[in-house]
Amino acid sequence: MNVMEPSVGAARQPATLFATTPSASKAAAGTKDTGPKDTAGGSSAGTRDAAAIDAAAVVTLSETAQASLATQTAGKKDFATVAKDARAAIDAKYAELAANGKPMDYMHATQESWDTVYGGLDRRALFAIASNSDGSFSKDEQNTAQSIMSQQQGQAMMAADPTGNDHAARFRAGVAFLEGVSDEEKASANWAVQRAATQFGYEQSMRSSGREPDDLDSENPLVAMIKGAMDRLKDKSPEAVATGGYVKDLKDMPLFRDGVPAVAAGTSPSLDIRA
Repeated sequence: MNVMEPSVGAARQPATLFATTPSASKAAAGTKDTGPKDTAGGSSAGTRDAAAIDAAAVVTLSETAQASLATQTAGKKDFATVAKDARAAIDAKYAELAANGKPMDYMHATQESWDTVYGGLDRRALFAIASNSDGSFSKDEQNTAQSIMSQQQGQAMMAADPTGNDHAARFRAGVAFLEGVSDEEKASANWAVQRAATQFGYEQSMRSSGREPDDLDSENPLVAMIKGAMDRLKDKSPEAVATGGYVKDLKDMPLFRDGVPAVAAGTSPSLDIRA
């Protein structure tokens, strides 16, 4: 079975990997949707089908945002404040675009508008938007943030395999990238799916080339459960495992169409498989 990889190119809502609580993985050592929201300047985001966001949107992160992604640690700011600040930052950028006669229009956005609105946000802020953590972000905003996050992971993975000849190195870099994100993101279902899938892809790539994979097991019980489910279905098509979209509820995954297995004891009480 092939594992889907994050899109690095032009998709606004690239397919995400399949596979959520904070974990101290061994891999690290190894290497309320509120519906449509009107944007400032009188331009409405409108009701969008997910496919409408499936056009070119590659955001160029500012140097400040890139540095923040590389060095961020939990506890600098509580997550409610992160979400509030992200909302304020986006609205300020909408107003800036409108004042310049270029109001934000998600159906016809330009590269300049994407960079203006989202380029200064670090990954923690992007996750607050992608997860709609405080219920204030529109579907367009969530889809865009999800896309940027997937692009970031894809870029990290491709950097480890610039020639495209070492898929194992690519997936291992994906595991390391995911281990470096915020605790809030690690407490989401999407993170667990991604983490399990990148490890699954690493192991599959190693074995297909006749090599024995290193132990990258996560100490997170939900990741272990999802990874185990993938292992049992490894000979089936990707469609039998996941939809390829951002995962907010494990029950939406084909992998768990018959129900989500109980997770082993030890999961953090804050875990929400629907986050």
